[in-house]
Amino acid sequence: MQSATRLTLLLCAAWAAALLYGEMGAYWAAHLSCSWPSAHLPDNHVKVAIVADPQLMDSTSLGLPQSSLVLQAVEFFTDLNMRRSFQSVILPYKPDVVLFLGDHFDGGPYLPNKEWQESLFRFKHIFSMNEQRMNPHVPVYYLSGNHDIGYSAFHSIHPEVIRRYEKEFGPRNFHFLAGKVDFVVVDAQTLDAGVKESKERSSSWEFIKTLSSGKESNPKVLLTHIPLYRPDNTACGPHRSSPIINQRVSNAAMGQGITYQNYLSKETSDLLLSLLKPVLVLSGHDHDQCTVVHSTPFGPVTEHTLGTISWQQGNLYPSFMLLSAGAKSTNSTDSSHEVHLPVCVYHPSADLLASKWPQLSSFCKHICKLHEVGGR
Repeated sequence: MQSATRLTLLLCAAWAAALLYGEMGAYWAAHLSCSWPSAHLPDNHVKVAIVADPQLMDSTSLGLPQSSLVLQAVEFFTDLNMRRSFQSVILPYKPDVVLFLGDHFDGGPYLPNKEWQESLFRFKHIFSMNEQRMNPHVPVYYLSGNHDIGYSAFHSIHPEVIRRYEKEFGPRNFHFLAGKVDFVVVDAQTLDAGVKESKERSSSWEFIKTLSSGKESNPKVLLTHIPLYRPDNTACGPHRSSPIINQRVSNAAMGQGITYQNYLSKETSDLLLSLLKPVLVLSGHDHDQCTVVHSTPFGPVTEHTLGTISWQQGNLYPSFMLLSAGAKSTNSTDSSHEVHLPVCVYHPSADLLASKWPQLSSFCKHICKLHEVGGR
């Protein structure tokens, strides 16, 4: 009888420890494991927190109806984990700017309006800026992803998905200034197209060429959801945890456009780099970390592909990025000194424990009930 009591107490203590770690400790540890690139940056540097590919799950994710209890449970725990990651890990850094690198939803282009609005409500709840006493004027910028608006072949049939996206998240091509660095956002889904020219592709390239024709003194950071071209089996650096993904492009019939691609084409990538001459490229889409260096006539350009923040999107190491941007020091002639960034990666056990504590709770309660029955 005493041994059963000890076992019950031990299991309940283990459950309580797992609960505390999953509810608080995991997020504290993740927050303490990362910091802004330098504690000695000048005051004119702007701090930018970057999130990629939350891809909120919906009825297209698992092939289950919206009313499915399994889907609702997966949505609940995935949303909860991302919300706590954002609220407890990222926002306490007090960023000056928040940036999302695309794929806010999973089935964005295919959802009917009612379900799309429900996903939008969930997104705003998860990534709310109002619960950490944040400055209400902190700007938030959004890139469009293929899971938000689809690829060029889809646009030609359903242009309404672009209008729906832009109504809530703003234009697909734009630029903004932060810390005297010009961040250039491009709609990568429209840059590579089929034989048939589209107005979406034309408007994207017109925007890019307009920026390239100017003589701005500010350095540029290129923001694209789809990464730039890289040769197959290119090494991605120490932060990557999954196998490297090589280029794959699928085209619709009769030159109607692209239906899927892992990277932009080499021609498009070279043209982007040539026209914009960025000091840095940031991308998403891959769901895992990858750092590559592109060779250009004006010098090497580093691209950081940021992994997903969601533990349900094929990456056990959810991540985010902290970037500071500002004027280079007076004794430096290297424009790359104007941006500094680390990739912040969670330890996988944090997410697993945070998502598994309900099962531990049920198990402990079951043991307690068995003990009560045995005591009677």
